[in-house]
Amino acid sequence: MGLYVPPLLAWICLVFALLKSDLRARDPARRAILRVLLALALSFTVLAPAPYDAVARFTGVPNLARFLGHAALLEAALMGQVFLLYLDPAVDDPRARFRRQGWWAAGVLAAMALAFVLADTPVNDRSFTGRYGGELWVLEYWVILGAYLVPAFHSMGRMAWRYSRLSGNVFVRVGLRLVAAGVIAALVHHVNKALLLAVDRLGYDRAPGVGRLLDALLPLAVPVLILLGATMSAWAPFLRLPALLEWLRRYRVYLVLRPLWRGLYRANPQIALVRPPHLLADLLTPRDLGLRLYRRVIEIRDGRMILRHRLDPDVAAAARERAVRVGVTGRMLDAVVEAATLSAALRAVGNADAAGNAGDGEARAGEPPSVAVPGGDDLASDIAFLCDVARAYRRSLWAWRLSRLPGARLPRRLR
Repeated sequence: MGLYVPPLLAWICLVFALLKSDLRARDPARRAILRVLLALALSFTVLAPAPYDAVARFTGVPNLARFLGHAALLEAALMGQVFLLYLDPAVDDPRARFRRQGWWAAGVLAAMALAFVLADTPVNDRSFTGRYGGELWVLEYWVILGAYLVPAFHSMGRMAWRYSRLSGNVFVRVGLRLVAAGVIAALVHHVNKALLLAVDRLGYDRAPGVGRLLDALLPLAVPVLILLGATMSAWAPFLRLPALLEWLRRYRVYLVLRPLWRGLYRANPQIALVRPPHLLADLLTPRDLGLRLYRRVIEIRDGRMILRHRLDPDVAAAARERAVRVGVTGRMLDAVVEAATLSAALRAVGNADAAGNAGDGEARAGEPPSVAVPGGDDLASDIAFLCDVARAYRRSLWAWRLSRLPGARLPRRLR
């Protein structure tokens, strides 16, 4: 049953891509990916057990489905390269490159047809290479196929990985990386199959090992990786993955800000609109995350404002000097300075509370703040800045706690 998974998945991906595409639009890149999906669907279908036998019965040519499946695979590799060429702004004329690749693929297909005709394979058998691996022209057939597929797979994997680093869409980026992983796995499968055929030609027995394991696993892994990667940008919105990804991003930010917010809350509990829940309840409550994150940012800013007369300019200057000395620059420099200043202020409030000076951390009206207020220009950039502050604050908090242990020596990155 597992042998029908690749063709079934390929047809599902093709139908889904067609439903999401505007066929009237003249988009050569989209048409190229549709041709890739169609060629893969045809290739996987004719190589499945029932269609494989049906082709032999209908035509009277044993193992013809093997040749037809590989011909469709050549088409998929050709159009996959064309699709990636259309993504490259440095390529002025993708059509010219397509024509050159097309002639090369046609020549390979003709040589494959000749080797297939010359090979003596009278019995239709899906285990083609296992049965006829030692026969004349079978290894040659595979080497001819590899003359096109190996460089094509290498080029496609390299281009897909490079383009994934340039994409701003996370689903396009992940999809291209899945495609890259799939074509590299296909490259490994083809080379491994050629080595197994060479072992058969030389008359050696195939010993069980890595080669046999790859020959069993890669034919299923390759289509899954390529098909899911090539269509991810189409089916991800259907499964509401962008909304899930946004929720996970907010959840991660919410957790990152928690140590900083917790420190400010302990110094001044009045910053919280409602009493904060227990840690476990806070972590396991998925509702109203957007509102809770917004409140956490506001409460951090309120806590910072209340502490403004505890923020020591000398601490800020010393922290900036140390950070610059180790190469910290830009927004991260401001975040490190802000975290060090807040950490020192919170410790001062804690010491004052321990000495019985309650409320010493509250603001006094009419006095200007002692340290400038860094941050972002809007809510998104301010959240990003506060995340950097929270991470630096957590490191400085660890450093302070470690420094209180007898005989402790701080790691260099925490000093």
